[in-house]
Amino acid sequence: MYQIVKRDQFGPATYLWEVMAPHVANACLPGHFLMVRMNETGERIPLTVADYDRERGTVTVVIQAVGKTTFQMMDLKEGDSVLDFIGPLGVASHLEKRTKAVLVGGGLGVAPVYPQLRRHKELGTHTISIIGFRNKELMFWDDRFRRQSDEFLVATDDGSFGTKGFVTTVLDEVLKAHDDIEEVIAIGPIPMMKACAELTRAHGIRTIVSLNSIMVDGTGMCGSCRVTLGDEMKFACVDGPDFDGHQVDFDELMLRQRRFEPEEQEAMSRYRAERERLISLGAGGENPALVPARSRHGGKGVVLVPVPDALPPSDAPKKTKRVQDLAPTKTDMPVQTPAERVRNFDEVAIGYTLEMALEEAERCIICKKPRCVPGCPVGIDIPAFIDAIIKRNFKESYRVLKDANAMPAVCGRVCPQEVQCEAGCVIGKKIEPVAIGRLERFIADFAVGRGWDESPEIASSGQRAAIVGAGPAGLACAGDLIKAGVAVTVYEALHVAGGVLKYGIPEFRLPNDTIDIEVAALARLGVKFELDTIIGKLFTIPQLMTDMGYDVVFVGTGAGSPKFMGIPGEAFNGVVSANEFLTRVNLMQGFQQPLYDTPVGMGKRIAVIGAGNTAMDACRVALRMGAESVNLVYRRTIAESPARAEELHHAIEEGVECHWLTNPVGILGNENGWVTGMEVIQMELGEPDESGRRRPVVKPGTEHTLDVDMVIYALGTSANPVIAQSTPGLETNRWGYIEADPETGMTSVEGVFAGGDIVTGSATVILAMGAGRRAAREMLKYLGVGGG
Repeated sequence: MYQIVKRDQFGPATYLWEVMAPHVANACLPGHFLMVRMNETGERIPLTVADYDRERGTVTVVIQAVGKTTFQMMDLKEGDSVLDFIGPLGVASHLEKRTKAVLVGGGLGVAPVYPQLRRHKELGTHTISIIGFRNKELMFWDDRFRRQSDEFLVATDDGSFGTKGFVTTVLDEVLKAHDDIEEVIAIGPIPMMKACAELTRAHGIRTIVSLNSIMVDGTGMCGSCRVTLGDEMKFACVDGPDFDGHQVDFDELMLRQRRFEPEEQEAMSRYRAERERLISLGAGGENPALVPARSRHGGKGVVLVPVPDALPPSDAPKKTKRVQDLAPTKTDMPVQTPAERVRNFDEVAIGYTLEMALEEAERCIICKKPRCVPGCPVGIDIPAFIDAIIKRNFKESYRVLKDANAMPAVCGRVCPQEVQCEAGCVIGKKIEPVAIGRLERFIADFAVGRGWDESPEIASSGQRAAIVGAGPAGLACAGDLIKAGVAVTVYEALHVAGGVLKYGIPEFRLPNDTIDIEVAALARLGVKFELDTIIGKLFTIPQLMTDMGYDVVFVGTGAGSPKFMGIPGEAFNGVVSANEFLTRVNLMQGFQQPLYDTPVGMGKRIAVIGAGNTAMDACRVALRMGAESVNLVYRRTIAESPARAEELHHAIEEGVECHWLTNPVGILGNENGWVTGMEVIQMELGEPDESGRRRPVVKPGTEHTLDVDMVIYALGTSANPVIAQSTPGLETNRWGYIEADPETGMTSVEGVFAGGDIVTGSATVILAMGAGRRAAREMLKYLGVGGG
């Protein structure tokens, strides 16, 4: 929790917080911004840093109440706290000494201009500052600006103070009066920044604007904040927020800022109605944000199985099993029917009962030379864990799983066993392979609440490891290191641990409760979790290795930046990445509106581009969010689809319409900036490309339009540059992924290891976990611990 130590009110809807956040204050620079989440059900709000005091350990933000969340925040008093205060984010302003610079702040934009003004003054620049407000009563910080400015000017719309008119009126006069201005910095409402940029364009003066666009995570993961500069797409959260004002497409940006207007209006109506209701009940206008959250959705998640830890062994005589005597097919997994499941976010696959698990385990012939084990990226002793099920010793079965896998309940649900362990199953040559994944899930769920994760106290090795990223690779690495006696701290940028497991995989495939149970098990072993901590911003890897005293670092941040196609129309409202869509629904619980505040921005007729597991997740989530139709668009055939067969089957069962050999060429929109359709063209398969798959080529004359009002890009992800940019000597490849030895995970920086998607690009959960385990083994060798 982050305490508000000072609060000022500047007008009816503008207020200041000074928040106690020593680490954030120490890392802040002019131009940085923060993500703030008020409470467990709240949305993440981007706020630009207005000031910071490293000695006091505080960061100042100035906020204007414009929607439900910011109105709720306005009710907080000194001494109250917010749940998350994440930063600093963005690229700090690049400020150099200038002969003369003009700094323009309009309304709320006055606050973020201030640290840049102060820095210019420190550099010895002759500063001319212009601030503007609607009227004198709304003015704030004029005293601060006077102290830092060589020349100070004020404009008010109504003329109640200073020049009557807009800041551009004053700026125009200043530009005419001075011919030695080298830079203009303008921050405020988008129309104001556009007008300033147009004024300076004629004078050829460098003009920087700060874009506080719509965001979800603020770390480059969702693509919601994308803006167009010339012919390029940029992400305001990682490429900005400062940009060349002469390059910004302000008209497009203004339309994009209206994206959630309908949802915001609804939320405000509900908020006002609830507030009035509380007042009428004599609650004194209690802030609805401070009322305890209502219960979560009725998800079925993990169900405790009320049976003993072990059952008496079967009294049937043990004999060698023959394939011809085994059941030829897997024991069926109970699932919700398509008609049921599209109306809820409960797990589709309900899980084996005890009887089903025992029945399926008996299909395993317990090979002496198993071919399933080499197919498991984390090296589970599969015959041993299944043999323990057959012998009814469930605790032993769980021990075998956990020796190799930090998260069996997760892997049992989402790993592609059909192309890994089950693909090597010996009986699979003649009949269906053993349902290894289903048995793994059964044992992991069976273990919940039984205390089987408690382990004897481990002697400390005296060494410390930092794990960057609490996703599959980082969690697997942390599990192996802590068991060897290394003190482990996991640093996670988001407000929860789990990484892609939490933001990317919907609850009907992987319940959040399941992830939380696995993370809690690691915490009980002694792993420490530092959430809301962005390595590369709040701390750097060199700081971890020196100032903070870590002996080794593992980077498992994933490859979270979304990919777009670069076709016309991608800036229209209704075009989103699957990362953003799933993050809003999964991580931020947008499917539970109005209990949770994050809007989703659903359309009715959806197109999803891609055919991997993420595309299937996006399709199926869209159906559950009320879409009337969902169209999967893929440039190859069903045979080349990278999605798991089960996920594709479930998507089609639920009503997704598949357009194979179809490629988007443009997105259509209206004058208000909203998607109205998608232009596509038919493809045919040509010669194989470098991936071994036949390359799709255009089939001339087959252009047509799909009637859609929302387009979701599920085309994979690329490397987030934050770690590489802040770690001198860390080598990356031409795509921006970290160069690391595939067997050891060692990077070009001494003591720094990496694994998972940040090294390989997008892959599976279990492959990332395997990379984390391999790196842990080598880190232990590097540390000289336990024969690593």
